[in-house]
Amino acid sequence: MTRGLRHLPLALLLAYAGTAGADPMEEALRLVEARHPVLAAQNAERQALDRQRNWKTDVFVGWTQRGTELNPEAGPNAGVRVTIPLFDRAHEMESARAHTGWMRERNTVVAAFLGEVGRLREMTVEIEHAEASRGLHRDRLEYWRQAVEEGKAEPERLWPEAEALQKADQAYRSALAALEAERERIARQYGGSAWTTLSALLAEIAS
Repeated sequence: MTRGLRHLPLALLLAYAGTAGADPMEEALRLVEARHPVLAAQNAERQALDRQRNWKTDVFVGWTQRGTELNPEAGPNAGVRVTIPLFDRAHEMESARAHTGWMRERNTVVAAFLGEVGRLREMTVEIEHAEASRGLHRDRLEYWRQAVEEGKAEPERLWPEAEALQKADQAYRSALAALEAERERIARQYGGSAWTTLSALLAEIAS
């Protein structure tokens, strides 16, 4: 399991399970396109326009004094009249504007999202450096501990090493917490109701 997924809670691991085997970046981009709040609202508007009919119907009520071949009875009657504009392109142009607006917003959102992913990857590199530093100080402390046990060094030599290890450990934990908080913020901002799935994908992308 990669570093990013190892630090995920169980709920996010389960959410990620359904996306296993697919390219995480492609899955993340599809999810953002479908679930980002602004894009989702614009897409719903665009689809609603596409579903609207480009013609109208009128219901009329009248009175016939004499019957017809179809209706020999005189009296009130009602009907439906359909009006189909032959040269009115207003609806088509409105749909095109909605689609263009959605594409423009999509490009803006995707560009911003990719920037966020880049920052997550940078934070992951910082965590790797912090973990390597923590491991180095742990090895130094162990080295001097053995030296003290063998009488090759004074016990006081352990204090600065222990303090350095403590600081390195705190730096690692702080960097890890910052990464997790940033990943959740990005997932909530771009993933809408599917933010847990996006968070799991981001963990894989940035690992």
